[in-house]
Amino acid sequence: MTEELDSLLEQAQTLIAEGQYTQANEILEPLRDEHPFSHQVAKLWCSVALQTNRANAVLIDAEKFYRHAPDDFRRAYWAYIWGTACSITLDLPNAHNHYTAALEHLLTLAKSGKMPPQRKLPEFESVDSNLFVSGRAEELLWTTCAALAQAGVQAFPFAGTLLGLVRHNRLLDFDKDLDIAVWTTSLPACYAELEKLGWIRTTMHIDYSNFRDYIHPELGITLDVCGLQAKDKQILGGFWLPDHSDEYQRVSVFPQFDLIQKQTAHGDVWFPKQPEKILTAFYGDWRTPNPNWDTVVSALNQQKFTLLIRNYAYHRLIQRWLTGDLPKAWCYAHQIALKDPDDVLALRSRQWLERAITRLNREMPVWPRSQRQKRVYTRMVADLFHEGHVNFLREAHALGTHLTVCVVSDERVVENKGKLPVMTQAERAAVVSACQHVDAVLTETPSQVTRTYMQQHGFDLYTFACASDQERQDKYALCADLPAAMIHELDYTPGISTSDLVQRILHGAGHKTS
Repeated sequence: MTEELDSLLEQAQTLIAEGQYTQANEILEPLRDEHPFSHQVAKLWCSVALQTNRANAVLIDAEKFYRHAPDDFRRAYWAYIWGTACSITLDLPNAHNHYTAALEHLLTLAKSGKMPPQRKLPEFESVDSNLFVSGRAEELLWTTCAALAQAGVQAFPFAGTLLGLVRHNRLLDFDKDLDIAVWTTSLPACYAELEKLGWIRTTMHIDYSNFRDYIHPELGITLDVCGLQAKDKQILGGFWLPDHSDEYQRVSVFPQFDLIQKQTAHGDVWFPKQPEKILTAFYGDWRTPNPNWDTVVSALNQQKFTLLIRNYAYHRLIQRWLTGDLPKAWCYAHQIALKDPDDVLALRSRQWLERAITRLNREMPVWPRSQRQKRVYTRMVADLFHEGHVNFLREAHALGTHLTVCVVSDERVVENKGKLPVMTQAERAAVVSACQHVDAVLTETPSQVTRTYMQQHGFDLYTFACASDQERQDKYALCADLPAAMIHELDYTPGISTSDLVQRILHGAGHKTS
């Protein structure tokens, strides 16, 4: 019976690898009934179910197998599957919880000296079989863009596709898809024209309003179509989910750029007039190759490192770790830490992966150092949070790449101002945490901002704003140990303060006058 089961599972695995999910499901459904507690059967069945829009059913199996998993490796695996199913059903908070559990189990394994077996490295493709090296992918790009231009759609190379064309005058050898961008107003016309050209829309787990995937039926090349929109002298892209909170979005911000028409052997196409503007926003130092770059996670122009992006990064980190690709897993842990230096789980994962890679004599990946974080630190009361606070936090964040805010205690407010704040420290910290310009909030820090404290926590710059000369003297006294290069005073927003708001309330603001 074991040999027969193994044979059927091998057949199902082959069908899954070939994308024949219906045929694989016909094998796995009976096996699922016959072997309800088989890890291998459930693993393959969940793989098929996730690809065929049955994530809700996977939630049930993942929870069952997680609860009964005999060891940390299997608990990590089923927590990962559970989190993946939650992500697909857009339950991002629970997805984060399950991904966190998966990483904790993998860390437990790492501490005991255990790691998943190293994955077999794929064989290098020949020039003829690699469509990006042979030039066939680029030919498909230009024929598609030319046809779209002819139809009145301004579609142009974007992201990694644009990077290859500008940096190497050809597509990147290791690329896996083609990227084009289109103005959101032209998306319906673009989609219709692509389907006329034979491109087939692929099913995406999440239906973004400005992003679609297509596949070429003959060459098997994937085409990513990203919708861009001009807003407030900027251009916005990313992944957008209407009717969901900010944590469900991935918004990327570009400076304004122009398009020009460019001649190719396949017809005139649209192309950015200043491609370096787009590339610098995306990559920073785009001239330095980085094969470990992940556009979704690594892009420098993300408006905010939201829960959607963090979950995506955790998913990729766990996936690589489970398959034994430790260097790639390290890269994802490192990218998360670059985006959020206070993500303790990512920092711990990176540390233990480094130990394992060294112990196993594997090569450590090299991440270009051109993308160093500049961490800004500030302290504030933030009572009755108002426009002036928002302006200050926006300008403070703009000084670097990461902003940490200490919301001072009620006792410290009494010491400095002689009275309690209207809102408690917990209430004030909750409001500041919700501000999109803030990356981390602290509630316990020393009153003096010393060079030692800044260095211990990796802060590069201390900033504040002053409403009066006396406040300026007091604040400079608190950071007297810092060199001038580590201090930056911001302008105070005139016309509004917490004291003004208190006076409005005391004088009956909001009530009708007689």
